[in-house]
Amino acid sequence: MAALALAGPAAAGVCADTPLSQRLDESDAAVVGRVVATRPAEVEGAAVTLLTVDVDQHVKGDVGRSLVVRSPRGSDVDVDVAMDKAVGFLLSRAPDGTWLASACSVVGPGFLVAEGGEPRGGVIKVGIGMVILALVLGWALVRLRKGKRPDLPGAPQP
Repeated sequence: MAALALAGPAAAGVCADTPLSQRLDESDAAVVGRVVATRPAEVEGAAVTLLTVDVDQHVKGDVGRSLVVRSPRGSDVDVDVAMDKAVGFLLSRAPDGTWLASACSVVGPGFLVAEGGEPRGGVIKVGIGMVILALVLGWALVRLRKGKRPDLPGAPQP
């Protein structure tokens, strides 16, 4: 028990317990992508890892098909993801234009797309709806011009 009292504070990184929708709103960009390369680097004396990410799906922001993301190295919030596996990233933009990520900004790709993904096929759905509407209205006008109900066997007479 005395050993616990003398122990220093834990140095574990703690991510804020904020809903994904709020975290997405606060991020500068969000993507689902795959880490295809990593390399160590140093920025102003701080150890970082540069992750090359191939973007599978844009969720928010203006990013290219491939981007370099800077992550801390040697800390409790290092981005540690499997290579070539789909991952969701909530990204921040550094003043120098570099994309930044930490362990707290890595989310499940399905959750990210469900929360902020743009609906696909909207124009096609509207087009199909307009064609169906035109067909129904055309059929109704033809029936209206004939002025007589069809004589169907077994149908009640008006």
